[in-house]
Amino acid sequence: MTLAACLVCEGPYGPSTIPGLVRCRQCGFVSADLQISQDELAELYSHRYFAGEEYRDYVAERALLERQFRARLARLRRFVPSPGSKRLFEIGAAYGFFLSVARDVFERVEGIDIAADAAAMARESFGLPVATGDFLDHRVDGFVDVVCLWDTIEHLVRPDMYIKKAAAILEPGGVLALTTGDIESLMARMRGANWRQIHPPTHLHYFSRATLARLLERFGFRIKYVRHEGMTRSVDTMAYILLTIKRQQHGLYRVLKGAHLLDWNVRLNLRDILFLVAERR
Repeated sequence: MTLAACLVCEGPYGPSTIPGLVRCRQCGFVSADLQISQDELAELYSHRYFAGEEYRDYVAERALLERQFRARLARLRRFVPSPGSKRLFEIGAAYGFFLSVARDVFERVEGIDIAADAAAMARESFGLPVATGDFLDHRVDGFVDVVCLWDTIEHLVRPDMYIKKAAAILEPGGVLALTTGDIESLMARMRGANWRQIHPPTHLHYFSRATLARLLERFGFRIKYVRHEGMTRSVDTMAYILLTIKRQQHGLYRVLKGAHLLDWNVRLNLRDILFLVAERR
């Protein structure tokens, strides 16, 4: 994916203080310095990604994830009058857990995901209209009122092209909502290369408030709301990621889990995840 020019401002990239990343000399946007094809990207998001490689068991945490999505939906509704007459499209819908709560509020919901197994389960098990494929190649009939990218934009090879297409399918006055890590947050700056959001090749781009706003404004969006978002997390999942994926301490994880010391959830706001809502001009 080695980039010749910044995807936000088209300025030149230079070295970053974090190994494996590059930083725009002009606007400060940060990206992974690697090459990856669309086929390789699709392979990353197999069933294993959601069950063992990136998450302990994404499907098993459906209730917890839907609770988180209800909180996001409540915040989003403040910017979407009369959602019962509106159409919502989600990019990166995975198993459709956000759509499953949004369909009770919106007249019509649909989505797409590159992860074939996840999209298939959304359709077949949960009855949700989630297509398999790349949004850039997907035909959306007509216009939509809301586009969502929850924890997705950092995974995209060309986030600029996704924002451009989202603008093209949104009605004027339509809303785009997203969440992503904030590389200029205090937590990210303190942790440096050890910040939990830095893990290419799944996370390819690292935004700040300024670079995210600049990208959206470039494609005709007006920022309506941006804040840091807290999340409710499973302690079991956090321990699994820390002990088995990052530190290979499988035995310690099994002991803690067997002793039922991980069977609880915690609400955290490390002030390093951005929640943003923008309006298409």
